[in-house]
Amino acid sequence: MRLMFSSGAGYSHIAPMLPLARAARAAGDEVAFVTGPEAMGYLENTGLQAVSVGQSSGPSAAAAMWQRAREEMAGMTADERLSHLVAEYMVGFGAAARLDDMVEFVRDWRPDLVVANLAERAAVMAACLVGVPYAMHAIGPPKSAATMARAWEVADGLVRERGLDGLPPRDDVPYLDFWPEGLSPAGVAWEYPTRWPLQPAGVVPEPGPRPKVLDGLPYDRTVYVTLGTTHNASPGVLEAMVAALRDEPVNVVATIGRDGDVSRFGEQPGHVRIEQFVPQTQLLPAVDAVVCHGGSATVLGALAHGVPLVVSPLASDHFEVAAQVQAAEAGVVVGSADGIRDAVQAVLADRRYRESALSLAARIAEQPAPDAVVARLREL
Repeated sequence: MRLMFSSGAGYSHIAPMLPLARAARAAGDEVAFVTGPEAMGYLENTGLQAVSVGQSSGPSAAAAMWQRAREEMAGMTADERLSHLVAEYMVGFGAAARLDDMVEFVRDWRPDLVVANLAERAAVMAACLVGVPYAMHAIGPPKSAATMARAWEVADGLVRERGLDGLPPRDDVPYLDFWPEGLSPAGVAWEYPTRWPLQPAGVVPEPGPRPKVLDGLPYDRTVYVTLGTTHNASPGVLEAMVAALRDEPVNVVATIGRDGDVSRFGEQPGHVRIEQFVPQTQLLPAVDAVVCHGGSATVLGALAHGVPLVVSPLASDHFEVAAQVQAAEAGVVVGSADGIRDAVQAVLADRRYRESALSLAARIAEQPAPDAVVARLREL
């Protein structure tokens, strides 16, 4: 089978798809991974055929675009912001700009199946224009049909301009979903109602060495602070999170990214450790709570290890993730760093948060591994 995977250029969008792509290649399938030119480095040493589609806009143009988006979304609700961001920017701007190149690649390479994700609607439209079946791969929580309705209106217009009489129905399109049952709300009309469970990438506990950063810490309990791989450079946010816990009788380990500047945090007491990178699967077995922004990889990692969360959402679907964590009683949501100290005290003191996280960990562990999902995809 010839499989084409496609993702937006962000590492946090590419990484969740790599286990399935690798599993397909290991099963003997021919695999191409299509993304933006600025993301080619993320696919080095994966053993996958990496394909660049579209043009890089450059950091200054990207910064101007996101500033314009922020101004447009001021005053919107969280759902309205997400709908606007996906429809007008991910589809109407990004996907539209690379759609013709994507169509050309699909026509030339002729995959048997396209696997795309929410942030790469150009691949979905290209598959429909060429007549190739596709599956949608999760990169976060599933989205409601109402939230994504405007995005489909924009996409429908783009394919009509290219000669297709509208996009086909989505009812039978597989949605490869790593979001555990018990976290997503019930009674929602989802954008993709046909859910195929899939174990999330790189979060399930596995044997490994205890990180040296934990050596010599003085307290019995440890809190992990992170903003993931996309938002860790947000000015002042990590600093405020660390400062909120500086005087608490808990160990604090904060990761700031491989390119992060540790010196920006200044001198810290002995129970606070600032690191550029520590593998989550090594660190999470030793922590008692996670403080984060609501990024999917961080939240799933914490829950897969049965660790409760304190979530201070920043952007995109972080607010949706935060609300789901709180509704599942697996953590507490705070509006800013001002509430972090009290929230950490609460999740450490009340056993129900740990028990709820452990319940979700059991569900994550039961989700099918990538090789099992690849076998199902062959049936398409």
